[in-house]
Formats: sequence, structure tokens, C-alpha cells
Amino acid sequence: MNTKSTTHHLCTNIAGLLRNMKGKKITFFEDENGVAITDKQVRKNIAELQSKGHKLIGSDDCEGFDPFGGGCPGHPHKNEK
Repeated sequence: MNTKSTTHHLCTNIAGLLRNMKGKKITFFEDENGVAITDKQVRKNIAELQSKGHKLIGSDDCEGFDPFGGGCPGHPHKNEK
């Protein structure tokens, strides 16, 4: 039996993240080597993204990710059972 399914990658809304972390340290981001990034550096990086118009941060590598509000476009694949 063949079934079709679609994978959707998670993303984070930047405005929501900043609102929920107001007065708290953001300590759950890592650089490309898996090393924790300081709150100050995270907020600097977020400010740079916002200055470019980004509204979303992707949580995984996602082909076609739209950081301006669309997020993951979905990735259809075929499963065989």
C-alpha cells in the first residue's frame, strides 16, 4: 500500500519569542558547532534578522523556508507500507 505524507519543519515566531522571553535570558540557541550562544549574541542576531524583515526562525534545515512569514512550504514524500 502506498500513502502520501508531507513533512513540515518547525519554526519560531521572532516577535513571540521576544515577548515570551522579556526579562529572561535566551539560553537555548547554539552556533553551527553546537556551542551555546550568549543571550546578548542571540538578541544581536535576532535584531539583525528583524532588520532584514524576517519574522520566523527555522528550527531545522529546510529547503524553501520563507523567513518572512511563510515558514516551511511542506515537503511531500511517498511512504510505502
